[in-house]
Amino acid sequence: MVSLSVLDVALVAPGGTARQALHDVVATAVAADTCGYHRFWVAEHHNSPRCAGSSPAVLISHIAAVTRRIRVGSGGVMLTNHAPLTVAEQFAVLQSLHDDRIDLGVGRATGGTDSSTLLDRALRRPPQARAEFPQLLDELVGFLYGRWPGGHEFQELELSPALPVPPGVFVLGTSENGARVAAARGLPFAYGAHLGPKSRPAALDRYRSAFTPGPLGASPHVIASVNVQCAETDEEAERLAHETITARFRQKHTATSPGVVLPEARERYLVGRMLDDMQLVRGAPATVAAGLQRLGTALGADEIMLVPYDITAEGRARTLRLTAGAWPHPTAPDRPAVTSQT
Repeated sequence: MVSLSVLDVALVAPGGTARQALHDVVATAVAADTCGYHRFWVAEHHNSPRCAGSSPAVLISHIAAVTRRIRVGSGGVMLTNHAPLTVAEQFAVLQSLHDDRIDLGVGRATGGTDSSTLLDRALRRPPQARAEFPQLLDELVGFLYGRWPGGHEFQELELSPALPVPPGVFVLGTSENGARVAAARGLPFAYGAHLGPKSRPAALDRYRSAFTPGPLGASPHVIASVNVQCAETDEEAERLAHETITARFRQKHTATSPGVVLPEARERYLVGRMLDDMQLVRGAPATVAAGLQRLGTALGADEIMLVPYDITAEGRARTLRLTAGAWPHPTAPDRPAVTSQT
């Protein structure tokens, strides 16, 4: 049975505050832990008033401290924004403090609303960083696992704290570029299906066909993220989905086009398109479970990562509780751990 996990991107509710959004993420994590989900991941975003999650390591530390069993991690840390040694040290500390239940998902974007050079400069992100993502990933794996490309200039450096069991490293992506990077290193691939049109299913075929077994993984492992809204009935879920997406659309429109009032018919059309693009799995528990099973089969996913689509923490917890109740086994065993040294 495919296991279920959760991703929360810390969206600020329309009319709400970033402070409340962060507290809602924590409440959702506690609900996921109680319901038996396998992982709970948080994202990294910058220069976005609608997203409060700018520091995954800090948020992970708090979530891991208030949960009991669930794996907690990043979906993801944008590796091109940071020195790999800094990321490795942060997650080594987290792994040491929280019972070896920390995951490290990494991506290659800025995590911003655009790719402006101003944001790059503020993050101290060198212009060539995006092109260097594979090399940055190799450094990260080198520091965490002690597995370096031959003759690497940093291979004599030692990670502090040293780890008998490093956090699992996952490559995030929506395209064949990320898939190739993950496959070449034998790493699991977290496929962002929740991003709608940005995600390209061909990436999964590329990942599986190019996968190279090695010390970090003997076989491909796919996590697919998907937007989900679950309620007691199909009709209630449909109503909630339209209310949520309408509120989000108006929030975005107000931010990008202040003072511009859209005709009702135009707004309804754009909201409908936005809903279609999201590929939101919605309905009563049995409907959602069946939709997730179809998606998992179509994508060949080993794990499905729900992005609970609701404005409130209570609504997200409802989606998680009802979906888990309709799923035979929300959790499944992890891939075997890899020790840090050969």
